[in-house]
Amino acid sequence: MTNASDNSEGPLQAGNYCVSFIDLLGQRKALEGQGLLPAFVTEAERNELNATLRKSVGAILKLQKQAEEMLQPLLSPRQDSPFRAALPPEQHALWDEMHITRVKTQRWSDGLVSFLCLGDKDVKCRMNGVFGLFGLAGTLCFLGLATRNPIRGAIDVAWGVELHPGELYGAAVARAYELESAVAQYPRIVVGAEAVKLLQVHHANTGEDFYSQNDRSLAGLCLDMLVQDVDGNWIVHYLGEEFQKAISHDHHAEIYAAAKKFVFEQLMAHNATKNTKLALRYSHLLHYFEAHPPTPPEEAQPGSQQDAAR
Repeated sequence: MTNASDNSEGPLQAGNYCVSFIDLLGQRKALEGQGLLPAFVTEAERNELNATLRKSVGAILKLQKQAEEMLQPLLSPRQDSPFRAALPPEQHALWDEMHITRVKTQRWSDGLVSFLCLGDKDVKCRMNGVFGLFGLAGTLCFLGLATRNPIRGAIDVAWGVELHPGELYGAAVARAYELESAVAQYPRIVVGAEAVKLLQVHHANTGEDFYSQNDRSLAGLCLDMLVQDVDGNWIVHYLGEEFQKAISHDHHAEIYAAAKKFVFEQLMAHNATKNTKLALRYSHLLHYFEAHPPTPPEEAQPGSQQDAAR
């Protein structure tokens, strides 16, 4: 696909994109009252600024690093996969081609925009990247609660234009941002109607070639990792059994315990300050955790669908 910067006088090349928009919460409060750098007359002033940096800049850097580490296996398919090794040597090239994907991440102040072009002709199985975005967003939300750096986000599909490599503009970003900022409201990942429709279309495909089978399987897996929230919106169900099988595996129970503890503490803190808006949100989040405890490890073993995605 031609970037807009390569052909500024000609027709702009737009495409359909799947976009994940992630926002780190609490940054406005972390920067409250900040202005010019102090003159650092005392060591206490320096320590105070360092504490502010740890709460704001440090949290952003941590989010960026986590996202990069989670996406790396997706961008570099495993050559030592046991499934690949079990194939006849003449099918190794097919396996490698099936797992090619191009997920890009655009840093956005205290958030992240991760995206892939759905019309990339070099990508045979577009659901690999879509699965990666769902797994990334859900994991960041789950881990964010466990590490006391909550995030919220959204995933949707619409048109976009890469103004420069890795710099996406268009309805895809605007729609994901709108869902994140106006709909998500608290730590959850809202999935837009077009993203759900994309999954349903690929899950319903009847092709029998390897590419179609892989896309059908991963689309079904993504659909299984969704649940409809009380307001009717679809969200990534990061506490669900399918997410545990496909993504969080043996770490699920540990993350769950730390995240639930943080949610409960936030609820108590907002109750104490009579912050009705946040108390209600964390009360709903606590109910979500209580309704979906971890699946026993022996019942949450990853299956062939999930392994095929790695």
